[in-house]
Amino acid sequence: MNVLDLHKRFFIILCSFFFLISCTADEDLFLDAVLNDGNEVDNPAGNDSPEEEAPTEEEIIESDSEILGDISETPCDFNLDNAEAGSTVVIDCRMDLNGQTVNLPNNITLDFDGGEIINGTLNFQSGTIDGRLLNHKLQVTGDASLKSPTFQFFASRWNIVQGPTNSDQAFENRNILENLFDMVLDLNGDTFKMYKFDAYFEVTKVTSTSNPNFYASVEAINVPGNFSLEMSTDTHLRVFPNSRKTYALLAIREVDNASASGGTLHGDRDQHDYSDGGTHEWGYLFFVHGATNSRVSNMKMIDATGDGMKIQDVNFHFDPDHIASENITVTECVFNNNRRNNMSITGGNNLFIENNEFLNASVDTNLSEGVAPGFAIDIEGTRKREANGELVFYERAENIFIRDNVEKNSRAGGFTVAIGYDVTIENNTVETGISFSLAHGTRIIGNRVIAVTDKMKEIGNGIKAGRANVDDETIYNNEIYGNTVEGFGTGIYVTNRDVIVRDNTTENCRIGMNLIKLTNGTIQNNTIRSTREGSLGVSVSSTLMNGVLLSSNDIQVDRNPFKFYQVNTDPASANYDFTVSDNILRSANPTLFLESYGIQFHDNDLDHGIELFNSENIALSGNTLNAPSDHGFHLREVNSAIAISGNTINVSGNKECIKIESTTNSNEVTVSNNNCQE
Repeated sequence: MNVLDLHKRFFIILCSFFFLISCTADEDLFLDAVLNDGNEVDNPAGNDSPEEEAPTEEEIIESDSEILGDISETPCDFNLDNAEAGSTVVIDCRMDLNGQTVNLPNNITLDFDGGEIINGTLNFQSGTIDGRLLNHKLQVTGDASLKSPTFQFFASRWNIVQGPTNSDQAFENRNILENLFDMVLDLNGDTFKMYKFDAYFEVTKVTSTSNPNFYASVEAINVPGNFSLEMSTDTHLRVFPNSRKTYALLAIREVDNASASGGTLHGDRDQHDYSDGGTHEWGYLFFVHGATNSRVSNMKMIDATGDGMKIQDVNFHFDPDHIASENITVTECVFNNNRRNNMSITGGNNLFIENNEFLNASVDTNLSEGVAPGFAIDIEGTRKREANGELVFYERAENIFIRDNVEKNSRAGGFTVAIGYDVTIENNTVETGISFSLAHGTRIIGNRVIAVTDKMKEIGNGIKAGRANVDDETIYNNEIYGNTVEGFGTGIYVTNRDVIVRDNTTENCRIGMNLIKLTNGTIQNNTIRSTREGSLGVSVSSTLMNGVLLSSNDIQVDRNPFKFYQVNTDPASANYDFTVSDNILRSANPTLFLESYGIQFHDNDLDHGIELFNSENIALSGNTLNAPSDHGFHLREVNSAIAISGNTINVSGNKECIKIESTTNSNEVTVSNNNCQE
C-alpha cells in the first residue's frame, strides 16, 4: 500500500472520530479524493446551461472597445519578415500570418496602435510585445517579454464564452483563463487586469493526465505566485452548477506573493445538485492552500455551497512535507450568503482578516438550507488525543488577527475560535456573537456586539469565552476586554480557566455575565447596565469557582446584581477561593446567596440588602449596604459558618441591619464590628 493510500485510509478513520466532537469536517490534500466519487452533472436543472441571458458578441466587443478601442480590420501593407534588429514596429492594421511562423530578429519591439496579429506564430529573440496585441489566434514563442508588466484581459480576444453555457465550454473557460495567467507570467508580466466580464467555470473535473484523483485547489483556477489578479466591479466569475461535494472556484496553492482583488465570485448553492443526499458542504469560492505572503482584497464571495473562503495548510501539520498558509491578508472583501461558513480557517499562521463585511452566513434560501457550523468566521484546526495522552495536531491555526470587520445575520454565530491559538479579535462590529472554545492566547478586544434578532436577544451570548464540560488543558491565557455588548440573552459567558474579563460594558442583556466552572479567572472593572425586566447582573449557578476574583465591577440591573446559586457544593471544593470585592451594586432587589459555599464577599457598595439561603462558609466583611427597603443581611432557611464583620449597614422603617431567621442556628453566625444605622 502506497503512502497516499495510507493517508486516505487514515483520514477516513479520522473523519469518523471528529464527526463526534467537531462542528466541522474539513478536507485537505487527501480529502478531495476520499469524498468524491467522480459523478457530475452538466446542469442540475436539466437544462444545457443555467437560465441567464448571455451577452451577445456585439456587447462583448463593445465592452472591450471602451478600453481597448476599435480594432482595425484594414490589412497591413507590410510584414515582419524584414524587420530589423532593435527596431520598433507599430501595429495599426490587421496582420494575418496565414499559419506561418515568423522568426523575429533580436530585440525587436512590437507596439499596439489599434491593430492585431492573427493566425500564426511569432518567435522572438529577446524581444518585447505589447500585451494588447496578444489573442487566441496568435502564438508567441522564444524569448519575449511584455512591454508593460500589466496585462489587460479582453474576453473578445480569447475565445472564452460568457454567460450561460454547457459543462464542456465552462471547463474550456477554466483552462483558458488559467493558461492565460501562466502565459502572462512566462512573458515576465506580473499583473492581470480584468474589466467587464461574466462567465461560468467548470472546476469539478480532473485536469491532470497522470493523476486521476481530484484535488479542489488544483482543479480550481489557480493564481500564480509573484502575480496579481485585478478584477473590476463588473467582473463576475461563476461556478458552473455541479454535483460534487467539494471543489473550489479560485485558488492560490503552494505559491508565494500572490494577489487577487476586485470582482465577484458566485457559487452554485441554489443550482447545485444535492440529490445523492450528502451535505455537499465543501464547495469553496476561494481556497488559500499552502500559500505565503499573499493578499485577497476588495472581492465579493457569494452563494457558495460551502465556504466563501477556506484557508488551510497542505498536508498534516506533523508531516515533513507540511506547507503552511502563512502571512495571508484578506481585506475589504464582502462575504454573503455562503451556505456553510462565510470563511473557514483550519490551518495557517500570521493571518490578517481586516475591514471585511460578513453577511448572512449559512442562512436558508428558498432553494437550499444552511448547513453547520454556520458562522461568519470559523477557526477550527483538527487535533486528536492519542491513547498515550499525547495531543496530536493534524491542522493548526494560529497567530490570527480579525480586526475592523462587520458581521451581520449569521445563522449560528459571528466569529468563533473553535480550535485555534493566539487569535486576536479586535474592533469588529458583530450581530451574532464572538466565541472561543478549545483555544489559548485568544484576545477579544474593543468589539461592539449588538443583538438584532429575537433569538439573540433571548438566548444568545454576546461573547462566549470557553466551552463547558471539556478537557480544558489547552484552554488558558485568554482575555476579553474593552468590548461593548448590547441586548443579548447573556452578555458575556465565561468558563474554563486562566481568563481575564475586564473593562467591558454590557447593556440591556437579560444576564450581564454568566460564570460557569471557572478556575483562575479575573472578572474586573466591567460595567453592567440593564433595564430589562428581571435582568441579572452576574449569575453564578450550579458550578465551581476556584481562584476566581470578581472585583471592581459597576452593576445596575432590574433584578439581582449578583446571584450565587449552588456554588462550590462539591465536597472537593472546600478549600476553593472565590472572592467578590470592591463592586458597586445597584438594584431594587437583593444580592442573593442560594445554597452556596466558600465565598469571600468584602468591600462592596450596595444600595440594597443581601439574602442568604441554605449557604455555608460565607464571609461578608467591609461592605457598605444602604438598604431602605430590605433588611441589611437576611439569613433565611438553614445557614452555617457565616461571618458578618466590619460592614456599614443603613436600613429604615421596620427593617433590621442583620436579621437571622430561627431556621438558622445563631451559633453558626459570627457578627462583629458592624456599624448599624436603623
